[in-house]
Amino acid sequence: MIEYLQNLLEAMRPAFSRRAAFAWFVVTFAGFVARNDAFGVSSIVRALWLAPMCYPSLVHFFHSTAWSGAELLRLWRGWLAREERLYRVDGRIVLIGDHTKSPKDGRRIPALETLHQDSETASKPSFFRGHHWGALALMMRAGKKFFAAPLWAEIHREHLHGSRATRIVAVAGEIVREMRSKAWLVLDAYFAVGPSFEAAAKFNDNVHIVTRAKKNVVAYMAPAQAKKPRRGRPRMYGKKIKLHKLFDKQRDKFTSATAVIYGKRETVRCLSLALVWKPVKRKLRFILAETSRGPIILMTSDLAVDPLKALELYCGRAGIETLFNVVKNNLAGMRYHFWSKYLPPASRRPARKETPRPVSSKPEKTENTIAAIEKFLHVQIIVTGALQLLACRFAHQIDRCWLRTPCGKIPSIFVTRTALANVIRTNLIDFAKDWITQLILQKQNLAKTQARLQKAA
Repeated sequence: MIEYLQNLLEAMRPAFSRRAAFAWFVVTFAGFVARNDAFGVSSIVRALWLAPMCYPSLVHFFHSTAWSGAELLRLWRGWLAREERLYRVDGRIVLIGDHTKSPKDGRRIPALETLHQDSETASKPSFFRGHHWGALALMMRAGKKFFAAPLWAEIHREHLHGSRATRIVAVAGEIVREMRSKAWLVLDAYFAVGPSFEAAAKFNDNVHIVTRAKKNVVAYMAPAQAKKPRRGRPRMYGKKIKLHKLFDKQRDKFTSATAVIYGKRETVRCLSLALVWKPVKRKLRFILAETSRGPIILMTSDLAVDPLKALELYCGRAGIETLFNVVKNNLAGMRYHFWSKYLPPASRRPARKETPRPVSSKPEKTENTIAAIEKFLHVQIIVTGALQLLACRFAHQIDRCWLRTPCGKIPSIFVTRTALANVIRTNLIDFAKDWITQLILQKQNLAKTQARLQKAA
C-alpha cells in the first residue's frame, strides 16, 4: 500500500518547480491523513510531531508560486485515466458536476459572497456568508460499488467565471479534451437551463448532458408540415406539452422494465419523447419515469440514448453528494483559515447584492490568498481520491478487525483513512526506510539541524 502511494505521489512531482515545495506537499498529504483535529495547518504539525518552526513553512507552502493547483489536478486526472476502474457507458466516461457551499465567518477572507441555503434542514440559516464551490467528479466502479473520484474544484466568482451553470459545463468539456474521451455529464435540476445545453453543444458530440428537468418544464411537438407553402417563416413549434401531466394523461403509453435505482434493482415505468425545447430551439430527449421514489423527468442532449441507461446514470449522481460529505466532514477539507490583511474588515452579516465588494489595497496579494484556499482543497482532493483507490486496490490489506460489523468487501473512506494513518504513525515510530517516512523525519529534526548549523556558524 505504501509502495503504491509512493508511486502516486511521485507522479505529482512535475507540478512543483522546486524540490522543497514537493517535499512539503508530501508532508501535507500525510498530515491530512493522520490528523485528529481540523484546526487548519497547525493540525498537520501536531499529527506528524513536527517541529514548531515548520508551521510558517507549511503556511507559505500554500501561498507559494512554486506549484500550481491546476497543474496538480491535471496530473491527478492523468493518473485516474490510467486506472482500470473507470466506469464507461456506451464507450463514454461519466462526469458528475455540482456545487457546494462553505460558510465562513472571517472578516478578511477574500471572495466571500452572501449565499442562500437550499437545504431543508431547519438548523441552518437561510442566508450566510461563505464560498460557493463548483466541482466535478469521475464515476468509477469497484465490483458492485460505484464512487465519485474528485477531478476539479474552484471558488466560483461570477465577475470572473460568468454563469455558474455554464462554468461547470465548460470545464467538463476541457477535461474531456484533456482525457481524450467522450463523456456523459450528469447534473441536477439547477443546470436544466438553455445556456448549459448550449455550452455542451460547443463540444459537438463529445459531451452529452443528462439532467433532471424542473417541475414546471414544458416542451413542444414538432410542427406539422403545411400541405401548401405559405408566406412567412415556417413554424418552429407545434403543440405545447406540460410534461408532468403526462404521468396521468398517457399512462397507457408507459412501458415497464427493470433498472437499478440508487443501488437497488426494481421495476420502473418509462416513457421517452423527443420534443422541441424552447430555450435551445431544437429537440431534446425527455424521459419520464415512475420509480419507487416517485415520478421523475430527465432531459438529455442525446436523442438516441436508452431511457434506462439515462435513468441509471442520473441515479449515480448521488456519488458526488457522498464525496462532498467525505471532504467536508471526514477530512475537514473546507475548514481552512486563510485571510488577507490587505482587505478591509467586512461585516459578518449577509449583505445585499448591491453592496460593493471589499477592495484590496494589494490585489495581487489577495489573489494569491484565494489561490492558497483553492490549493488547500486541491490537496484534499488528491487525499480523497488516493484513499478511494487504496480502498479498492488493497481492501484485503486494510485492517478492519476493530469493527464490530464488517462494512462490505470495499472499506469506507473512514476505515481506509484510519488504517493509513496507523501505518504512517507506525512507520514514524519504527523509522521505516520508505522515502515518505524519511521525508517526515527530516522535518521533525529540522529544529535540531538548524540549531547545529547555527552553532557551527
